Amino acid sequence: MSTKLPFKRAIAAIGGSAGMALTSLVLALCLMQQASVEAYGLFAFLLITQALANGFSNAMLGSPLLIALSELEGSDNDDAKAKVHSFMLANVLLCLVFAVIQASIVYSFTKAPWLSSIYAFSAFITTLRWFGRSYCNNSHQHSKVVISDACYSALSLVGACALFFTQNVSLESFGILTAAAALLATPLLGSRYLKPQFTSAFRAGFKGFREGWNKQGKHALVGVLTTEGTLNSHSYMVTFFFGPAAFAPIAAAGLLFRPVMVVLTSLSQIERPRIRQLLSNGLVTEAKFSLFRYRLVNVGFWSLNCIGAAIVLIFFVDFYWKDSQSVHALLWATMLYALIRGSRSLSSTYNVFLQAADQFKALSFVTLKTSLLTIPLVFISMRLFEPSFSLVGILIGELMAFYLLTRLYRGVK
Repeated sequence: MSTKLPFKRAIAAIGGSAGMALTSLVLALCLMQQASVEAYGLFAFLLITQALANGFSNAMLGSPLLIALSELEGSDNDDAKAKVHSFMLANVLLCLVFAVIQASIVYSFTKAPWLSSIYAFSAFITTLRWFGRSYCNNSHQHSKVVISDACYSALSLVGACALFFTQNVSLESFGILTAAAALLATPLLGSRYLKPQFTSAFRAGFKGFREGWNKQGKHALVGVLTTEGTLNSHSYMVTFFFGPAAFAPIAAAGLLFRPVMVVLTSLSQIERPRIRQLLSNGLVTEAKFSLFRYRLVNVGFWSLNCIGAAIVLIFFVDFYWKDSQSVHALLWATMLYALIRGSRSLSSTYNVFLQAADQFKALSFVTLKTSLLTIPLVFISMRLFEPSFSLVGILIGELMAFYLLTRLYRGVK
């Protein structure tokens, strides 16, 4: 087992991630140009809640699934297979839950049942595909993830361009587009995942899932919920207090740094199983040394992202953001996001190492402490100043998380 993040694998992951980030950017730009600020704000908020669904999937299913797959590699017996299939059954229920949540959000702002049903299906199939990505990454089928991501990106980009040039951009058409792209990209994850997901999973029961939940999942879920409070509490507060239009410039600023966040997520899914194997073999020093290159990739991509965001806002701000009244909010939010994402680029490496070291309970306490600081600060900043300054609370929480993670990392021997 190499102590370095494989270069070709990292490039492949970044390529797939860049495609998905480009997809989000193009979809958003189309909505900014042809739809209302409110429509873009609602779509951006739906992307936030879909990211939360992905986080739930990673915590409740993906993280303990990694342990179950490791056991399956050591003993290819029926009990080990049933444990893995149990996570697939739980995945179906999770997809249904987030389908209902997305539908409820859309209906609360639009009162449109048809539009709500479109986003319900989009949430279901997107969450299903996300778990499939985790399964393939955890079982070292990284090429299938890259192919599926490439298909999703290509279909979304072609569809978005077609809708844009035919003047058919809307929340409805984009909901159908994203659902169709996810639906067609999911089969490319391969029969090794799809066959048990739609057959054996329904006979597996929840025993394996409950075991994983008690050992890793519940701690990881606390981490996701508190991380969401640290990272995205401003999204929920601004949207529900001031509406989608007020959230729109903040979302547009965050969109500029979407590439680095997608890359961090994809690289973590590749790096975590590899570090887990190093630690299982007792190679702690080698595992820690390998994080240097991983961190270098993260920081390098964040730097490129910052340069790209600066170019957009200096030379193309009138094209990127049409609402002249909220340009100042966009600029302030972008500067704050640059600092937030920089901190996250560093801290995520420690987070991945600690997850691989099965330190889920300790990580849950870290995120709990930071969320207890962040959420009140976000609320105070939002009420005292304009909504974009709610990001000040997020930044302080990120810096505190970075400090606590480094302390916890140094304690791993």
